[in-house]
Amino acid sequence: MAKEILQIKNLDKRFIVNKQEVPILKGINLTVEEGEFITIVGHSGCGKSTLLKIIAGLVDYEEGEVIRNGKKVVQPGTDCGMVFQEHRLLPWLKIRDNVGFGIKNLDKREREKLIEKHIELVGLEGFEKAYPSQLSGGMSQRAAIARGLVANPSILLLDEPFGALDALTRIQMQKEILRIQKEEKTTMIMVTHDIDEAIYLGRRVIVMSARPGEIKSILTIESSVAKNRGGAEFSYYKKKILDHFFEESEEAIEYTI
Repeated sequence: MAKEILQIKNLDKRFIVNKQEVPILKGINLTVEEGEFITIVGHSGCGKSTLLKIIAGLVDYEEGEVIRNGKKVVQPGTDCGMVFQEHRLLPWLKIRDNVGFGIKNLDKREREKLIEKHIELVGLEGFEKAYPSQLSGGMSQRAAIARGLVANPSILLLDEPFGALDALTRIQMQKEILRIQKEEKTTMIMVTHDIDEAIYLGRRVIVMSARPGEIKSILTIESSVAKNRGGAEFSYYKKKILDHFFEESEEAIEYTI
């Protein structure tokens, strides 16, 4: 039986806006096993990115509990990496130095070995001495993924990492992240607005409601289904997710009227 690497129990999150509490997440319960690839979809503003930041220890929460690798999450840790939609590479540093930025405290030889390994893992050999401005969008995201993995985290969080890429590069990067996940055996949790991407990558797809974000449904996707984007089963899951969204949109319209 796979080890449970993340437990979220009855999680609530609120922000203060104009001196008023605004609920962002409500009653989130989720268990993630080691080696899983989870994708999260939902309306804009439903708290998907906030949920990732809470898991990472970047944002606190009002109620509930988040347990990562057996410990309550109270701050960021090297056991959890994060990749954002913008690559956030430091423009004055070469790619090798960007990748190794978070492991400066390691022995020089070990650090160089890890940097080299992860640059090779993401296919950026030959670009170690390049600056971020000299790379394409896809290559920059490869570097960001290498930076997220270099400290050997057990969980990698991805917040719309391919959202700014063109369609063909995005498809290529989807294939690459699956290859990387298979090789590294890292647990990955990814937020996306692209339903096809969610089904293709996630072995479980979390469907969230509009704000305050709740988990409406969890779909388990067989890998054979995910690989065949044009297949009937792929279309079935896509329709199922879209139905959740349209259902909520109609309810919102009725409520407004």
